[in-house]
Amino acid sequence: MIEFQQVSKAFGGKQILTELNWRIEAGECWHVTGASGIGKTTLLRLLMGLEKPDCGRIIGIAAVRFAPVFQEDRLIETMNAGENAALVCDDRKEIHTLLCRLLPETALEQPVRTLSGGMRRRVALVRALLAPSDVLVLDEPFTGLDIENIKNTVKAIYDYRQERTVVLVSHGTETLLHDWKNLRLDA
Repeated sequence: MIEFQQVSKAFGGKQILTELNWRIEAGECWHVTGASGIGKTTLLRLLMGLEKPDCGRIIGIAAVRFAPVFQEDRLIETMNAGENAALVCDDRKEIHTLLCRLLPETALEQPVRTLSGGMRRRVALVRALLAPSDVLVLDEPFTGLDIENIKNTVKAIYDYRQERTVVLVSHGTETLLHDWKNLRLDA
């Protein structure tokens, strides 16, 4: 269990989060929504301990292993998709299976710098799904994907989360994540 207790955060005098109370139970799936610039990414950074709250406290993150997909893909540009996934997983068969599920097989051996933005996004997601973790933190994992690839990617998240907690930020995917808990950040 992770709990935000009266958490506030500001940057440059602008209040981003104000006295947020939020409890995440093990195994829950959360869909975080809100307007651009409202603080969704900041919330994820606080969750992973990459930022500290100005006020309040976050309980339960010290021993948690997070597997993030950041807004930037953070891939090793000269490595191919499989090599990037192998940074977190030794099971070559599992890597190949999941990559083939989300990418054309012809893309697997290319350096990721040569892949489209949507393909790169899926490589970053594969790496997170295969990483040993307690919580998947997915910041806009569907950027650059068409509706069919979004549906396939959502299915892969369901199939590979393995009872892990998932916190996902996205726009326009509410109908695909209908059974998830929702946290809406408002101005």
